[in-house]
Amino acid sequence: MTNQQDSIHPFLKGFYDWVLMPTSFKIAFYWLVVLVGSFIHDFLPLPPSYLSNKRNVFNVYFVKLGWGWTLLLLIPFISLTSSVYTSLNPFAILRHLSRMAVATWGWYFWVNLFVYIEELTGFCEGGETLISKRSCYQEGFYWNGFDISGHCFILIYSALVISEELQPKLHWSSIIAPVEQASPENINGCQHRNIARLITPFVEGFFLFSGLLLILWEFMLVCATIYFHTVYQKVLGALIAMFTWYITYRVWYHDALSPGLPRVPNAKVTDWNCFHSTVNFIAKNTYRINQSLVFE
Repeated sequence: MTNQQDSIHPFLKGFYDWVLMPTSFKIAFYWLVVLVGSFIHDFLPLPPSYLSNKRNVFNVYFVKLGWGWTLLLLIPFISLTSSVYTSLNPFAILRHLSRMAVATWGWYFWVNLFVYIEELTGFCEGGETLISKRSCYQEGFYWNGFDISGHCFILIYSALVISEELQPKLHWSSIIAPVEQASPENINGCQHRNIARLITPFVEGFFLFSGLLLILWEFMLVCATIYFHTVYQKVLGALIAMFTWYITYRVWYHDALSPGLPRVPNAKVTDWNCFHSTVNFIAKNTYRINQSLVFE
């Protein structure tokens, strides 16, 4: 933790520590929640409660719109933090924001695949002549198919993405340190310093709300595993969420030709400059080839 975080109220320090916990520990915690929650669901079922009702306010207005809430807070946070560590390079900022486009594509692909699998494997109980889930429910019957837990998927995936994207806050003092040290003669450096000072309170605000959203997703994951779905449906949803996170943040984003990782000190990822150099290399060599063809 930074000196700034060490000096804050113990409750807030605990909040910082939990939200900025390394993702590998988060993975272990989510697996524990899925397994223990599934055990309670199957062997020690709890009596019905407000949270077991799918119409509860958290499920209807937050989980059902979960990916929208995640984007609503992460896009401004990434825009603000990346504007500092990319020195206001608009292409580099867009590159970091493109991680949200990739994550949105992953969310859209898996959620629609889950629906397709449930439709493909299911049948209508009480209305055997009905061959679609929609028509089955419209007639008041129940569609019995393999329903991969979309709740486990979206809650774990959103939580992992939030955990990754908030990491620059852990190193914010180190990120803005070079900007703060700009000399008065360096006009651009002074401008960047003023901008960094201006946006820091907003970074704090979006971090706070994103952290609270992360904790809400984790609380709703506990509820989902205790009250809904079979253990196989929950484990598969969790596996797909973790696989999607791993293949992006632990594999692809370490490559130069990728959206890259959120900037942290000593991160093992090549910055925009490497990508820019690659493009320049290709452009220069293409130009030379064209010139040689012309003179031939």
